[in-house]
Amino acid sequence: MQARIYLFAVAIVLLALASLPATLQFPSSAQVSTFIGPRVWPLSLIIALLMLGCALLVMTWRDSRRSKHEPAQSATPNSESASEREGGDAALVRKLSFATTRHWWLMAATVGYTVLMQSIGFVAASVLFTLVCTLLLGARSWWVIVITVTVAVVLMQGVFVSLLGIPLP
Repeated sequence: MQARIYLFAVAIVLLALASLPATLQFPSSAQVSTFIGPRVWPLSLIIALLMLGCALLVMTWRDSRRSKHEPAQSATPNSESASEREGGDAALVRKLSFATTRHWWLMAATVGYTVLMQSIGFVAASVLFTLVCTLLLGARSWWVIVITVTVAVVLMQGVFVSLLGIPLP
């Protein structure tokens, strides 16, 4: 398992490093007429990605060193899997399988958002994207969903159009 985490962390760091040169070519705030230039947000995300990837590498390395020095713990007779405790309930299995694939659904929603933005416009695509993501993340109350979608779309529209002065499709 730790090999997979190492591989993921290295991939994150490499992605951040590969994206850095292209991001640094974006115009700064001094080159455009806005308070925050087009470079600020992508550069902030890349720096955060780089720091979090490095932190994951360090934590995984530290945990692997700790586990090598600690004695292996024997399994207790009462240690049984969650599905055995629940009697193998099919609903639990479905819930676990959805929880294990939720990140893929979020990534698919992001790709769909990007595609839809060009065809139906930013506001409509943002409403659909926020609605889908809110449902995927587990919101079930319609009031919570409506408030989340409304606040998110207003904030996105306000930040891009008012603060950054970026025209949206």
